[in-house]
Amino acid sequence: MMVLVIGLVGVGQVAVKSSRLAKLRVIGVTLARETMEAVLAVRANNFASLAEGTYHPELVSGQWGLVGGVETVGGLERRVEIYKVQRELACGGQRVCPIVASGGVVDPVTFRAKVVVTWKEDSKDQQVDMESLLTFWR
Repeated sequence: MMVLVIGLVGVGQVAVKSSRLAKLRVIGVTLARETMEAVLAVRANNFASLAEGTYHPELVSGQWGLVGGVETVGGLERRVEIYKVQRELACGGQRVCPIVASGGVVDPVTFRAKVVVTWKEDSKDQQVDMESLLTFWR
């Protein structure tokens, strides 16, 4: 009987730990999605406000804005990294030149946004990230 009880307690502890870790991962993914939606809203409302740097989203008077730095939300950290985009100098008659990592010309109407959400799981760093191109499409 004692062996059975000890075994059940061990299984219960593993289940509780797995549930807690899964919950953190779901919260991380949800926070990353919310952050990317906020960045897309900033782009739609005021593309001219975008600039290279590290930011976090903030809701002000019912509209999303980007504030410098990293934000901690419920033990998770989130940030948005915005970078300039370079395109090939010559693109052989294509309407839009391909994006290149370096050696191109800076595209003044395109940025790359990377959302990063990090947290600790059993003293190990965990991360969810997603990227999007932000263009002046109006």
